[in-house]
Amino acid sequence: MAPSSNAERGGGGGGGRRGPGGAAAGSGARARREHLLRQLQRGRLYGQLSPRLFRKLPPRVCVSLKSIVDEELLRVGHIFLGFSKCGRYVLSYTSNSSDDDLSFYIYHLYWWEFNVHSKLKLVRQVRLFQDEEIYSDLYLTVCEWPSDTAKVIVFGFNTRSATGLLLNMMMLSDENHRDIYISIVATPAPLHCAVCRAAALPPAPGAGARQCLCHGFMLHTKYQVVYPFPTFQPAFQLKRDHVVLLNTSYSLVACAVAVRAAGDASSSQILYGHRSPPAPAPPRAPEEGLERDPGVQHPAGGAPVPAPSPSPAVAKAKEFVADLFRRAKGTPGLGGDEDEDEDSATGTPEGPSLPSTTPPPVLGRCPPHPTSPPGHGTPPGPPEPGYINYTQLRYVLEPGPAEEELEDDKISLPFLVTDLRGRSLKPLKERAVAPEQFLAVEQLTLDFEYVINEVIRHDAAWARQFCSFSDYDIVILEVCPETNQVVINIGLLLLAFPSPDEEGQLRPKTYHTSLKVAWDLNTGAFVTVGVGDLTEVKGQTSGSVWSGYRKGCVDTVMRWLVPESSARYVNRMTNEALHKGCSLKVLADNERYTWIVL
Repeated sequence: MAPSSNAERGGGGGGGRRGPGGAAAGSGARARREHLLRQLQRGRLYGQLSPRLFRKLPPRVCVSLKSIVDEELLRVGHIFLGFSKCGRYVLSYTSNSSDDDLSFYIYHLYWWEFNVHSKLKLVRQVRLFQDEEIYSDLYLTVCEWPSDTAKVIVFGFNTRSATGLLLNMMMLSDENHRDIYISIVATPAPLHCAVCRAAALPPAPGAGARQCLCHGFMLHTKYQVVYPFPTFQPAFQLKRDHVVLLNTSYSLVACAVAVRAAGDASSSQILYGHRSPPAPAPPRAPEEGLERDPGVQHPAGGAPVPAPSPSPAVAKAKEFVADLFRRAKGTPGLGGDEDEDEDSATGTPEGPSLPSTTPPPVLGRCPPHPTSPPGHGTPPGPPEPGYINYTQLRYVLEPGPAEEELEDDKISLPFLVTDLRGRSLKPLKERAVAPEQFLAVEQLTLDFEYVINEVIRHDAAWARQFCSFSDYDIVILEVCPETNQVVINIGLLLLAFPSPDEEGQLRPKTYHTSLKVAWDLNTGAFVTVGVGDLTEVKGQTSGSVWSGYRKGCVDTVMRWLVPESSARYVNRMTNEALHKGCSLKVLADNERYTWIVL
């Protein structure tokens, strides 16, 4: 690499000349060497090097994009996103639309095999967001799970422009809604896939063509979110292999997508695999001032009854959540939890006269009712508690006409499952015998308004003051793949009567608070791990409230953040630079220290 300063050039080629400049150059070189050693030591401790360590790479590991792609590809509008996690592929996409303002965009995703000494070779091309009419350009993010290399997931959400606003008015939409498009696409087959190798051979006489389901499926869905639009957190939402957590504004939907072999459906179930006995209310955890008797369960509207002894997995999960909040306690901006009274949940404070000790029905958003896909079925088992929605769908790689759609209120998101050509896959009936391979699609749903209602009713010290809530925002704080625990923070805007200390105040006021909840993907149950105090909203807009709330969530996450190893991270590629009117400088493969210079 060329010297980066005059001092370096003078120190390196000064013919042995000594003086103040030479001494400074020598001191600077020593400092850089010491800095490099410290960074290498940090790499040994944390499992990864800082991306800022090597700001420049030698020319032998830098490749010009124009030298490995044909000019035609750039003219037709290929946007190159980055390297796949394995380093074998470079991904790009195109978005085609006509000049007509009422036309819609069609997105295609491409895999290019990368070789530093030759041009990119096209390996796979698929259409994203099948059959969706998309009337505005999308922010796109392509992600890979930590260890699941068999598929990628593409998130897209629409942007708003002058033309988009006109179209939204024509389609009875507005700025308070945002469309979310998702495609999960099987990646190209590795060299060692026996099924793909067999499928590439000419079929035997009388035998049908063989196809590989593991590397030959796509899944598409679409839903709409409302203000305050949920944040996209790939590091948390994809932290569990095969699972994606989708915040639909009304519920948190855990979706598991995996190809399974016949005969192992029960043993390979990813979600809701360890069902707890039915109970009238979810279990509670004594944490962050919620000092309930750990041996007593408090069902809604009934007397305390003895709770069953927790399993080792449940105990481990509670310990995990409790440790997180012990380390993060004191974080500002989260509804005043840092000042929470230790006995805040042991009783109900005296408040203004209300008709009942039970809070009135909550008022919140009215969730939409999406159309349900065919082929639904729920594995047999004990009756489910009312707040748990679980379904499992099965598909086989036999393209054909889609069957009649069935209504099922347990299916939160409608899925379209196809092969790589866009042909619908055949859904299996509930008790049909599965073939050699089938695609299992699971959904487990946590309804936010149910959770809010239950937590306030049973665990909030200010429950008697509560009138109704008007809005909420959910942020995922942590996901533990080992215990299948998801920790969420629910920011809440609500109306409540003032505390008894505020004399003469009889009208409800607007307050902000937060509820911390841990959701178990094994059982579907949730536990309350913290209830914030009420903080009055004085002259603030909802935008400023949610901005401060999310900043507080970020501060909390950063307090306990532990860097992932270089092998276990969510690979993320995005077109964000394009929407900012600029371009990426390089596509970096930091694992193999290779750059494509754009």
